[in-house]
Amino acid sequence: MSLVKSTGVVALSTLCSRILGLVRDVLMAAYFGAARTADVFYVAFMIPNLFRRLVAEGALTISFIPVYTETLIKEGEEEAKKLAVKTMSVQFFAIALIVAAGIIFSPYFMKIFFGRNDTPEIFNLSVNLIRLMFPYLFFVGFVAFAMGYLNSHRIFFAPAFSPVLLNVGIITGIVGLSKLFAESIYGVAIGVLLGGLLQFLLQLPYLKKSGFKFYFSLDFKHPGIRNIFKMLTPALFGIAVYQINTLVSNFLASMISEGSVTYIYYTNRLTELVLGVFIISIGNVILPEMSRLSASADSKRFKDLFSASLSSAIFISIPAAVGLISFGVPIISVIFMHGRFTFNDCILTYSSLVTASIGIVFIAGLRITTQAFYSMKDTKTPVISATVALVLNIIFGYTLMQTSLKHAGLTLANSISAAVQMMILFLRLKQTTGGVDLKKVLFSFLKSAIAALFMGIAVYLFSMLINWQSSVFYLKLIYMTLIIISAGIIYFFLCYLLKSEEVYFILKRVRSRL
Repeated sequence: MSLVKSTGVVALSTLCSRILGLVRDVLMAAYFGAARTADVFYVAFMIPNLFRRLVAEGALTISFIPVYTETLIKEGEEEAKKLAVKTMSVQFFAIALIVAAGIIFSPYFMKIFFGRNDTPEIFNLSVNLIRLMFPYLFFVGFVAFAMGYLNSHRIFFAPAFSPVLLNVGIITGIVGLSKLFAESIYGVAIGVLLGGLLQFLLQLPYLKKSGFKFYFSLDFKHPGIRNIFKMLTPALFGIAVYQINTLVSNFLASMISEGSVTYIYYTNRLTELVLGVFIISIGNVILPEMSRLSASADSKRFKDLFSASLSSAIFISIPAAVGLISFGVPIISVIFMHGRFTFNDCILTYSSLVTASIGIVFIAGLRITTQAFYSMKDTKTPVISATVALVLNIIFGYTLMQTSLKHAGLTLANSISAAVQMMILFLRLKQTTGGVDLKKVLFSFLKSAIAALFMGIAVYLFSMLINWQSSVFYLKLIYMTLIIISAGIIYFFLCYLLKSEEVYFILKRVRSRL
């Protein structure tokens, strides 16, 4: 399967997931608004979700794929599959310890990460929710292992589609299961577990079809396991700094005013819609391919693949950032302004969306650049850059949240730290490997920025045609859809006039299909 087709499979699956994710968030906003109950759920879910991204999807995937790919190329399929089974066994053992510790120490987690002085009832609710959702790690940890294994064999659909099933489970919890409890938020937590189970079940037939054999083999002395562990700790910190920064933001936001955690959550949902559909899709596909090229010492193709991937990320992320800044209020009002979520909540969410959007381009670049380092088994450089970014995020976040920006200052701090981290990695990669076609990336950036700027002006003018606070929902939905489509056409046309390589590539692919 070609890289373009593989990326398309992942992007389409992720798009379905993000659409259902928006449906989920619309329902959450309508059922729970920006009340304290919603804040409690988001913080409680964020902690096991953070462990998922750190231990499972983040560190395990980026540590496992390069080592597994090298074993597959140099030692053959049989040895590679033995390594895969041992990796799965070690992961299961580690996650069992984390889940047990998480359940036992849940009260301490909530005291650390939930900074306000709440009533005993609210605190007990938060502890119960986190204990209920921690076992979700078992399911999603297995899905993360399946992602690394299947992606290494160029099978992308099952891991990419599994988040759709998580959203199905949570939506079921919001709409159906919540009615079974006096405290309805418990139904949403059970929906998380249901979604995890569905994700787990989806992977099984694909693993079986690929020839994977299920058995338990705990072997910490295996050379491949040692290599994975050698990369695991620095990779865990390096790749997950964005999630850690998000957690820091929510911890600080819980100290400000009611609803701040929720405003930042919805902000992250909108920015991650872009990052998740396209940028993460590119990153997931190129890591196995970069690992193959690195293991084969094909430096020229490695450089070409990295430069093309970074240019593609820029081509997508710049108009997304400009679009969210120029058209954020209409989007938030259509998606979230239902039930208990008011127009004032919409404006407060938009304030953090603007400062978060500034960092979209840098976060997109980080996703591609860190994959390049990990494919070369270089974990030191990402750790150094991540440490700098984390310290800056804490300093700027604490400082800016005390200004008039309030919660928007926290998302601005995220953007600043991402920009610094990206610059460190980019310059280091250029210095050590020459792995960047600087002229290609710079021209891609300038062309996309010019086209996006004019697109943003047009979108802002179009948005003034109706009142996004008081107009009926269906009218706002129609206008939003038409404006977004128009924005895409304007951006694409301007990039065509500027002779953007990405646009010419897309047109070439379309013509070949026709």
